[in-house]
Amino acid sequence: MVGFEQRAPTTNYQLPTTNRTAGAAVIIVAVLYLAAHLPFLAPSLEDIDSINFALGLRHFDPALHQPHPPGYPIYMLLGHISLPIVERMSSLTPVEAEARALAIWSAIGGALCIVAAWSLFSSLGVGGWSLEVWATLLLAASPIFWMTGLRPMSDMPGLALAIGAQAFVLRARRGPHASAVTGALLAGIATGIRVQSAVLTLPVLAFVAWQRRESIRPFLAFVIGCLAWGIPLLIASGGVNAYLAALHTQAAEDFSWVDMLWSNPTPRHIAIGLYQALVLPWHSIPLALAVGVAALIGLLATVLREWRTALLLLIAFVPYFIFHLLFQQLDTTRYALPIAVPVVWLAARSFTLAGRFASAIAVPFIAASLIVAVPGGAAYGRSPHPAFAAIADASVRAATSGPAATYSHYAVRRPLQAAASEPMRVVEPPTQYEWLGLVDYWRKGASAPVWFFADARRTDLALIDPHSRTDVVRYRWAVEQRGELSGTRPLGVDWYRLGVPGWFAGRGWSLTPETGGLTQAAGDGPDRRPIEAWVRRRPGLFHAMVGARHLGNPGDADAEVTLAIDGRTIDQWPVTLAERNVLRFIHVPQGLLGSGPFATLTIASRSLDPKRRAPVAIRQFDIQPASQLEFGYGPGWHEEEFELDTGRTWRWTSERAVLQFDGEPQAVRMTIRGESPLRYFDRPPTVKLTAAGDTLAQFVPSTD
Repeated sequence: MVGFEQRAPTTNYQLPTTNRTAGAAVIIVAVLYLAAHLPFLAPSLEDIDSINFALGLRHFDPALHQPHPPGYPIYMLLGHISLPIVERMSSLTPVEAEARALAIWSAIGGALCIVAAWSLFSSLGVGGWSLEVWATLLLAASPIFWMTGLRPMSDMPGLALAIGAQAFVLRARRGPHASAVTGALLAGIATGIRVQSAVLTLPVLAFVAWQRRESIRPFLAFVIGCLAWGIPLLIASGGVNAYLAALHTQAAEDFSWVDMLWSNPTPRHIAIGLYQALVLPWHSIPLALAVGVAALIGLLATVLREWRTALLLLIAFVPYFIFHLLFQQLDTTRYALPIAVPVVWLAARSFTLAGRFASAIAVPFIAASLIVAVPGGAAYGRSPHPAFAAIADASVRAATSGPAATYSHYAVRRPLQAAASEPMRVVEPPTQYEWLGLVDYWRKGASAPVWFFADARRTDLALIDPHSRTDVVRYRWAVEQRGELSGTRPLGVDWYRLGVPGWFAGRGWSLTPETGGLTQAAGDGPDRRPIEAWVRRRPGLFHAMVGARHLGNPGDADAEVTLAIDGRTIDQWPVTLAERNVLRFIHVPQGLLGSGPFATLTIASRSLDPKRRAPVAIRQFDIQPASQLEFGYGPGWHEEEFELDTGRTWRWTSERAVLQFDGEPQAVRMTIRGESPLRYFDRPPTVKLTAAGDTLAQFVPSTD
């Protein structure tokens, strides 16, 4: 298709020596990038994918997610090459050595990707060496590219091969046919590092093959590249059927648990997805906006002046952009790494519109990117992931005073497995219902202390007496707020040391938005069957606090809630549709005397009109000795809300919100935390705390 050829303007023609100088400069940048990254490589494994890779180095089995399907065989091979070298040259623990052995390929991949990106930009044939170099420098300095070059993940080496393949294939438009074959072979091999790279390479390969009327050799080379890793992968996985079963399981999990735009294409989801794909990778909103505006200007200039180049960029990157938005987990920022490549080229294209003043524009952009990226990378290199920091501390303590058993949320189970925590007997957690492992342990009569490693974003431990959850060490990541690391699982970890609690609950409770969602999904609420909690028997009187909410719609009936202990009805009260929320304090005059270590407390609700439904949820609960104070959220407080990314819970208040207390008179210390009202209102409100008509405190909050 000769008509598609685009020649650079005469004014942009460069002598070969200039191109060689630019190439040498890019190689120097790549070497500096590698040198700057080596001291700050990942100090530990972190995201669950990195743990799967490390476990794959020990025993390769995609069916066990070691690593997760499709298996990443080329990346595993690279890890096996670097691991013995790292072990010989350092005194790291086995887990630390695995992290470094994997992360080193991200740094090397980043350096190679810098050269590959420059080659790709050169193959576009627009703007001359200045555009190519500025785009390459901006890519190297971009926060997502900088941070990903430190992580024990396959993203960066996969991108390096994919961009290199694109560069070879595009050069075949005006160069030798062998270039397309080389690029196609690289593209096939790249899928063995990261299978999503095929979305970057196949459209380019198909376009150039169509343009040159040659379709057999390049695609044959691509198939050979895939077979080079595919055949060993099938053999190592136990055959075709075993591998397909593992792949089917992974696909089912992705479509079931990943919040894809494909399955939820709402305007809000689209807006959030664009923010996560185009803003979070730059970490700084001002920087992202500046680069975004520059890229839009560059896009406009390219479409108007070099539309053929715009078409090439569309073929090379828009399929991946669409694939990412529709089918990938959007809050995982590293998946958006390939999108940075066309963005920086378009931004650099806008720089060159300034002619000889281009450097005056480009240098501040690159400097700003480094100012944002480098401190984050340095902090990352100094900060072991919270899960491994917690497990390391616990292993030291377990050597002298270990627990009877160790439980965890599912997201922390993999780090426990990777850390090979021999002193701790780790119990396999039931997915989504991890606290039930503790329930089963205590109900069997066991009383020895146990440990629980909690994902800081989970809230199901609210189903255990809060007075029993005070012995806890919280581990947080110094870089957990970095946009480039968004989507890391887990993010923070809490190490609980638990004795036998005062009470604990089973299924069907809705004490947090998370547990309420589980109850609703399973249909386990008190209107379906009595829900249970178990209360440790102790002498003396007790009192309980129950907050019930009517979940019905107009036309549904009112409900009646019954609380019983050991089958003995203690109290009954109505929960009406009109009132919605009812907070009730219940005294247990008989105490909890009886046989066995625990009294069984049940709460059930029934419709007052058997012909109409009356769904009810229990949103608040506590039971304590009568001498201890209890409180509940009364009128004026809205329902508890939950931030999925951080696990933070909060409640909105109305103009007057009431906390209700029950128990013997005693001194109380109250702590109130909240966001700055100025995020939502023009001026701060006056907040007044009163009790029995007396003003306890008054303040005007203007900050968090």
